[in-house]
Amino acid sequence: MRLAALHKLRNWNVKGIDPSSDAVKAAVGLGVEAVVGTAEQLPFADKSVDLLIFGFCLYLCDRSDLFQIAAEADRVLKPNSWLAILDFWSPEPKVNPYHHLSGIYSYKTDLTKMFTWHPSYILNDHRLFHHSTRQLTDDSSEWTASTLLRRCDRPIPL
Repeated sequence: MRLAALHKLRNWNVKGIDPSSDAVKAAVGLGVEAVVGTAEQLPFADKSVDLLIFGFCLYLCDRSDLFQIAAEADRVLKPNSWLAILDFWSPEPKVNPYHHLSGIYSYKTDLTKMFTWHPSYILNDHRLFHHSTRQLTDDSSEWTASTLLRRCDRPIPL
């Protein structure tokens, strides 16, 4: 689990949310404070988060919830904090049947646009790679992105 690794590697105070109670139990078993929840209603106080990570979750969120998810992220992030997104990526929106569960769809799009339209969010790093091999690829059907954005509420000296 990513959060347990970050806690161990950096000794950071980490907290997780997941809609799956099984995933939350697994996180708690690894020593991570975690609760059942979703991205459109984050259980954190206003301006209390230094780094918010969306790790392979936004591709399953209903497209009508993306504005609320972005607003929640903005609400909980501290001034001059960081936002990381690790998820499937496409330059144009795509929808696919979710192969793990019938009747569910997954979405690929450029999730950075949820934030970069706003002048307070600066794209710091964006890398594309193959979903399963983690290697560089020209196969756009397999693109995954690792994206790091900076929330800059005041000018940062260069």
